[in-house]
Amino acid sequence: TGAHWIAAIQGLCSSLKINTNKVEKVVSSISGQQVTIKPMTLLEMEEQELLNTLTFEAKKHVPLDGSDPVVDYHIIGQDANQIDKINLLLIASTMKIIKQQNEIMKSCNINSGIFDAAPISFLNTYLYNYDLQQDGVDVLLNIGFQNTTIIVFGKDQEMFTREIPIGGYHITSSLMKSKQVDYSIAEKLKIDKGLAAFQTMTNDNVSNIQMEKSSVISDLSNEIRKTLRYYMKSKSNSSYNRFFISGGASQLTGLIDFLQTDLHIELQELDCFKNLDCKKRVKDPLNYSIAVGLALRGTLKDVKEKSYSNNNNILKLFS
Repeated sequence: TGAHWIAAIQGLCSSLKINTNKVEKVVSSISGQQVTIKPMTLLEMEEQELLNTLTFEAKKHVPLDGSDPVVDYHIIGQDANQIDKINLLLIASTMKIIKQQNEIMKSCNINSGIFDAAPISFLNTYLYNYDLQQDGVDVLLNIGFQNTTIIVFGKDQEMFTREIPIGGYHITSSLMKSKQVDYSIAEKLKIDKGLAAFQTMTNDNVSNIQMEKSSVISDLSNEIRKTLRYYMKSKSNSSYNRFFISGGASQLTGLIDFLQTDLHIELQELDCFKNLDCKKRVKDPLNYSIAVGLALRGTLKDVKEKSYSNNNNILKLFS
């Protein structure tokens, strides 16, 4: 709820000794099902006509909350196969979602600057720290609290992204049910033991992984697998290069090993501070892949050259 968000933000600012009165503007993100990112191919048209077309298209994808869609777009370039058409990226949310987030910021005495899309911030972190390879695509996984974001991206390739509604919260909830404990105890079990928290001993003293693990962790792996297969079927001339993983829930002990074995891939942790001059040691750096992308938008002048947001229109989301 809004009250929980306000309390969390105020507590964070207090612990970090941030005086919100001295903060000019904040870049924040919209994530999960609240934002739509969709590659499109359209006929070339005037800007106003394009906006009308995209607004109509956005209504098919944004949450139906009774408010108007808010759209932004990035023109990628002319379509290689159809000279009268352009490829672009549509980003959309709704006015109600924007207002709700803005009200939370105001209640924390923070001035909203740019509202960004969390997958775009994640992608910008990756692009700022890693060079694109000449061929093929990289896969990015961000396993967060409520959702897992998958991004597939490569040189001269359109951005593909999908949100899987499985995250750290669902793993904790599964432990609550299987162990018949409250949330705080289940969360501690998850953090302390990782996937081993799902292990029990059967009557014959054989270690057994309960069905809850299968229904949560395996479901996550299966959704990732289906996404990778779908992408490869739609892009038969492409191939996967590197697989990066980040997000707070990705640090769950045993999770990366499980995904690597189950998906037959090699995962490497995304270093979001790789190209940043960060002299302090950052605790739990995998937590910051989206936050770094937001900070890049707000502070570095050369981010437009290093990131996907190299257009004055794109990703000034809803500002």
